Amino acid sequence: MIMIKKFHFFILCVLVAVTLVGTAGQGYGKALSTKDRDRIQCAREKMSILAEIFDVHLANDKKVYPMPPIAKCGPLPAGCRNGQCKIPKWFEEELTRMDSNKVVYTPGEGTSSEVDLWRQAFSNVYLFLDRADKSLDPSQPVVLDQLSRGYVGNRLNLVRALDFLNKDLLRGTQLLVMKDSMDGRARSMLATFELINSEFFSTIESFSSPISQREDKYRKSVMAVVTLANHLFSQFFNTAIPTYPPDPKIYNSNARERSARLLMTLFGAVLAGFAVFLLLENKRDNILAVWAEYKQKSTVWAEDFNRQFVTIDIKYIVFGTIALFAIGGLFMGLIVGGFLGVFVFLLVVFMGGVVSIRMPMAVLDALKKSRGRKINAQLMDSLILLSNSLRSGMDIVQGFELVSRDMQPPIADEFGLVVKNYQLGTPFEKALDGLTERVESRMLSYIVKAIIIQRQVGGNLTVIFSRLVENIREESKLEEKLQAMTAQQKIQSIVVSVMPFVMMLVMFIFNPTQMISFYASPVGIFVFLFCIIWIGIGMQVLKKMGEVRV
Repeated sequence: MIMIKKFHFFILCVLVAVTLVGTAGQGYGKALSTKDRDRIQCAREKMSILAEIFDVHLANDKKVYPMPPIAKCGPLPAGCRNGQCKIPKWFEEELTRMDSNKVVYTPGEGTSSEVDLWRQAFSNVYLFLDRADKSLDPSQPVVLDQLSRGYVGNRLNLVRALDFLNKDLLRGTQLLVMKDSMDGRARSMLATFELINSEFFSTIESFSSPISQREDKYRKSVMAVVTLANHLFSQFFNTAIPTYPPDPKIYNSNARERSARLLMTLFGAVLAGFAVFLLLENKRDNILAVWAEYKQKSTVWAEDFNRQFVTIDIKYIVFGTIALFAIGGLFMGLIVGGFLGVFVFLLVVFMGGVVSIRMPMAVLDALKKSRGRKINAQLMDSLILLSNSLRSGMDIVQGFELVSRDMQPPIADEFGLVVKNYQLGTPFEKALDGLTERVESRMLSYIVKAIIIQRQVGGNLTVIFSRLVENIREESKLEEKLQAMTAQQKIQSIVVSVMPFVMMLVMFIFNPTQMISFYASPVGIFVFLFCIIWIGIGMQVLKKMGEVRV
């Protein structure tokens, strides 16, 4: 009884295995219907016609081919009439020329011409469709390994032919561009061949897909090749796209058109200017109040510049900044052109106005920091000179006079100004407070505080100066060490800021036309300004990461 059950189980397993094998082998036949097979056969015949048309050994007058019924193949291309297709007149001379272009030499096979490569491409599509048609024949068994290997061979041969057809060859001083042959049809036909190659790969890939998806993928890829083959046939027989450029005269404009364009641009500029005028007139009171406040600030800034021993008119900084932005905006506006160029110019000028308001304070801060660094470099020598003067019996005021006379600017100017203010009646402590206001130096403020405290409560100022000299010397060593340790961050900030512009310059050198067309567009200008802003932010972040305050 147990043996009978085992035998029944073995028979059941065999039947299931046979069913699965039969399903796997016949699935590719069931995936396509009779109507699909008609379309495959039609496309196969079209590829056969194209392969024979490219045969130079067959007489041109014999290249006349009857077409299958329209119901099976669909409408005929414009080059086929009365149910038949024959070699076009324009292709007879083209065929001879293409056959004379010997482009590939293969050992053992000889030299292949351009015509041979096109025939190979059409023949491989024909073989693919013929193999797909035979896989639908119920009288022939389907062996998946043989079928897949056949498709792989078709794809490899097609890729080899397309690789040669897409290359440009140099014959002496003449450049042979095979993509421009057949009155411009070759480019579009090669693009279709690339899509066919992709579908070849999809067909091969369907063999390794899950069983539930295999038939559907196989059908879709095969029918995609059928559709592309029909399109390839139509591309050859229909009217070609000319490869020569159109007549440049059609792009020339006459004087009337140029005058009208100029008038419209000027009219748009006037309208934009009038809109700005109305906006400013509407905010007139607010603008006058801001202007009065700004004039007061400009007076304060002028005094601050004078206290830095710099005589400069604030108007030069403000209007100079606006002028620089206006020049840049004019250049960008001319590149963009039209009313949009006017808008870009006004936008850049507005940005210049906003920046110019803050520019005097930025220049003043930069000047203070620069002057403070120079004074810090002279501070240790000045303290030594002050200490020596006190040891020789001079008072602190005489020591300041000695520093102003023997040291170099800027510390000589600052100490000399303290002495002059004291001689004019200003208390010495008040004159020292003015020194700390003018100079951004932490160590100088410590010295001033030490002098003021000593004059109020007493103490040995010479010892204090000696200790300050030691502190300044140690702090200088520490700052030099920190600068060496943070040099990498500083270099990184410089590289981050410079490298994008270097790469942009390199791209301008290698592809100037495309780069100019991009950066002359509104999107390019926006991207350029956006990148500048974020590069500045990145520089500041890296700079802050490398800063260590002592």
